[in-house]
Amino acid sequence: MEKNNKNSKNKTVQLGRKITQFLFLGLLIAGVYMNLRMVLIVFLPASLFFGNFFCGWACPYGTVQEIMGIIGKKLFKKRYKMPRSIQKYMQYSRYILFVIMIIGVLDFLLTPMNGYGTFLGLFSEEMMTAVSTIALGIMIVYLLLSMVFERAFCNYLCTESAKYGILSMTRIFSIKRNESTCINCKKCDKACPMNIEVSAHDHVRNGQCINCMKCIHVCPVEGTLSYSRVKLPIGKKKQK
Repeated sequence: MEKNNKNSKNKTVQLGRKITQFLFLGLLIAGVYMNLRMVLIVFLPASLFFGNFFCGWACPYGTVQEIMGIIGKKLFKKRYKMPRSIQKYMQYSRYILFVIMIIGVLDFLLTPMNGYGTFLGLFSEEMMTAVSTIALGIMIVYLLLSMVFERAFCNYLCTESAKYGILSMTRIFSIKRNESTCINCKKCDKACPMNIEVSAHDHVRNGQCINCMKCIHVCPVEGTLSYSRVKLPIGKKKQK
């Protein structure tokens, strides 16, 4: 009975996430999403306490990447992730780009490469400049890549998500792992779209985490993974 309740709860969370994702995607298509930017800014301070919910629940581009991923899985049967040996370095790339963007160095190159704003503005702007056209083309390439490589843009190039990732490092609510009941099946690692090694941590405070809760959803052991308040000192990576 408890297992059924757990499965029902996880399914409800995932259903709620999908409804929220398609709601914001619908607002984008309707051309009113950009008008809500001041409202959406509430996600930034919330990240300080609850982690990054924006990228996993409200970002239209992230939603489209997930849709492309589902299509890609049906077509190609297999998805790819960055090897751990490379991921541990590559996960900082979006933060480096964010710093470069802030100080204005190479801005003329970053604008088309990180065309996040161009993608969002596509549904609310009538005219597009040459730069934004290039940016849109690059964003389409990212979408095609997401059919075989999960959330490549979010993982390594999105400076928007870098903001939320930095703030979420102070989060007091996080994905918690009960090491005593963990069977080390690695299903949580495989399910994570941001390539986080969930099975190696007591508390997932990684800036890459987008609170999609997929790791909790696939965990086969009741109560091993949960989203709840964490205690200090923060969890540390277990020794292997």
